[in-house]
Amino acid sequence: MKNKRIFLAVILGFALQSLIAQTTNESLVVSVGGGPSSGGVYTNFSVAGEPFVASPVSGAAYSTDIGFIYRLGDIQATILNLTLYLEGLYSGAGFMNKARNAAGFQFAGSIADQITLELHNAGNYAITAYAAPNINLNTDGTVSHTVPANVSGSYYVAVKHRNSVETVSAAPLSIAGGTVNYDFSDMAARAYGSNLKLLEPGIYGVFAGDVNNDGVVNLTDLMLINTDAATFARGYMNPDVNGDGIVDALDFILTDNNSAQFVQRIIP
Repeated sequence: MKNKRIFLAVILGFALQSLIAQTTNESLVVSVGGGPSSGGVYTNFSVAGEPFVASPVSGAAYSTDIGFIYRLGDIQATILNLTLYLEGLYSGAGFMNKARNAAGFQFAGSIADQITLELHNAGNYAITAYAAPNINLNTDGTVSHTVPANVSGSYYVAVKHRNSVETVSAAPLSIAGGTVNYDFSDMAARAYGSNLKLLEPGIYGVFAGDVNNDGVVNLTDLMLINTDAATFARGYMNPDVNGDGIVDALDFILTDNNSAQFVQRIIP
């Protein structure tokens, strides 16, 4: 009896291995419950009972009688490379100053400041599909961020900063693996609504002065700056619009100029 059980186990093992390994150009066979196969690892589905056949639809997607599954080996992260300049930190010739605190530079190396990146649904901007805070922005205006593999589709790219106006890509970008490059700096039309400021000939930047991040540069922001300037406040803080570590008249002037032009965020 014992030998019979061993024999059956061996037969079942070979059968299962055969099912797992089967692949053709048209379809692939996934074992009960998913798991490894010669085509990769399958996820995002549950199976009870017998193995089933999953037929390729497009990219890494496979259609089954229970919906869609994805082959993890075929889903790639997206490396999003941006170029952008912050008006408050811009020093000229395609470079920014490093933001300071009361004691010195806030960030090490070539990091000028940090931003938040958001991916918004192409059909409904109110839906944020992905958000990543504290992304390093280098003094040369470059940003590189890896968007996880499970985020895929067409999205507006929004850039947020502690005292700058939210700025959005002119059109949705395809986030579907590989490398995506986008330059906000070479023309105003790179931003939705052409909402960029000419910093010098041929270089555009993100408007400064939205100290309270409400989407508009106005009297409220000026009052916040004025309050801290009156006490000679120092440090890495939102009212320090030019990032030199102290809140003073220079921050007020930058913000007042944009307030006078009714600068505000423009979103889809």
